[in-house]
Amino acid sequence: MSEPGPNCKAKSPVRLPLGREGGIPNSKFKIPNSREAGYTLAILVMVIAIMAIMMAAAVEIVSFQAQREKEAELIFRGQQYVEGIRLFRTKYGRYPMRMKELWEADPKVLRKKWIDPITGSEEWGIVFQGTGGRQVRPPGTGPAPTPTRTPVFERNRENEGEKVGPIIGVHSLSTDTSIKVFEGRTQYDMWKFILQEDVPLPRTGAENDPRKTPGSNTPGPDRTGTPNY
Repeated sequence: MSEPGPNCKAKSPVRLPLGREGGIPNSKFKIPNSREAGYTLAILVMVIAIMAIMMAAAVEIVSFQAQREKEAELIFRGQQYVEGIRLFRTKYGRYPMRMKELWEADPKVLRKKWIDPITGSEEWGIVFQGTGGRQVRPPGTGPAPTPTRTPVFERNRENEGEKVGPIIGVHSLSTDTSIKVFEGRTQYDMWKFILQEDVPLPRTGAENDPRKTPGSNTPGPDRTGTPNY
């Protein structure tokens, strides 16, 4: 192999000119410059931030609406218990002494054992006569009959520490702050659903007749038909 002569010059490498956008001319692939890359990153960050804000707002709206639905359900179920107490009072001439009497009355005075939608529990706060902060019976209507305990529950005491008394209403056990203002109250355990009657208790004889008790299928002499729901 012959060596290059003295007049031969080494060829310099070919340099391809770059376009204004930092790529090869007439090529589909462009290399953006640092300024354009910064703009793209800033726009991407803004889009992500906006999407995060919108998602947080959507979650808050859904949570708010779900809580409002629970509050509406709490009012409905509380009123169902009030109606059950009214039917029990009409049928037996007295207020129920335990919640179990409402659940097991025969004929039924409740469609079912309602659960507190706020706490998700079957336990309810109980409002006894004289502790509800309201006048259940107007003055001048005569004395109320003396409540007597149901013989069925006298024989089967399951909870010795259970409070017993004439039940006139219920309330939730949740102490959370409500969204809705219910009768001026903004705390769930202050939403009291209480029976208010303008007529005296009927004298049916059930309060003194041990044969005519809730949950008993033995008909008493004064027993009438099933109450209308």
